Amino acid sequence: MELRYLRSFIVVAQEKSFTRAARKLNIAQPPLSHRIRELEGKLNVKLFERSTRSVALTEAGEVFLTHIKPALDAIDYATQACQRAQQGEIGRLRLGYTGRASQAHLPGLLSRFRQSHPDISLDIQGPWPTGKLRFELLEKKLDAALCFLPLAGTGIMTRQLSENEFAVALPSSHRYARSEQLSLQQLKDESFVAYPSGRGFYLRQAMDEACAEAGFVPHVIRESEASQTLLCLVSAGVGITIVPYEIKALAVEGVVFKPLPNSSRRLQHGLAWLQSNNNPVLQHLLDAAESLLK
Repeated sequence: MELRYLRSFIVVAQEKSFTRAARKLNIAQPPLSHRIRELEGKLNVKLFERSTRSVALTEAGEVFLTHIKPALDAIDYATQACQRAQQGEIGRLRLGYTGRASQAHLPGLLSRFRQSHPDISLDIQGPWPTGKLRFELLEKKLDAALCFLPLAGTGIMTRQLSENEFAVALPSSHRYARSEQLSLQQLKDESFVAYPSGRGFYLRQAMDEACAEAGFVPHVIRESEASQTLLCLVSAGVGITIVPYEIKALAVEGVVFKPLPNSSRRLQHGLAWLQSNNNPVLQHLLDAAESLLK
């Protein structure tokens, strides 16, 4: 049963005139009459009582109109919805993020995204280590991730949003706490507290690599996933740590931060996604991220 036949039936029922209905449908009256006769033949019922002056629905026609109009409205809605989904106006976006490092970008990014695309459903997942976010991206369980960069992997694309420096977090009572300049080589005999090793924490990997470049392996005696906990351990004199300088904002009493020399490596943070991702909503997120850089 063709949709054009059903739409023609509804217009005739609403206009109560084949002439007016034909005009509204922008077709000639004979083809319209033919459509209605074919529809009645397929249904094996009489839908209209016709006279030279008027057209009225039969009882069967009334029942058919009651049921078919909501169905066509649903088809129209579904058509518009799928077209909007194709254009990225509606749909679902799965976004993962790291811990504190994402806090500088996540609120602003989501705010801009929601302002321009309020009908898109956001599935926010995290905080997770960058290694887990990388795995979720490659498994296509995320559309994008706010994480530390670079992020290696076949087909992974990235866009840097910020760059921060490393700092050494020391107890305020430490012998280097008042030093104006501090190098990593000076810390080779210190005890460290750090993010867990081998579990996808980019900051642990970056700390180990920075220390290796300085010629030593850090002696890590305690690990924690939480930056706040690491700083509390530093404050208690358990050890020192190397963290992004921005973590100073946690303001843990008894901890001082010493930026590493300008020649030291820096931390990059931004968005990562798969080049093969065909979710049309993703481009809107990338546009929102781009606007943050302006």
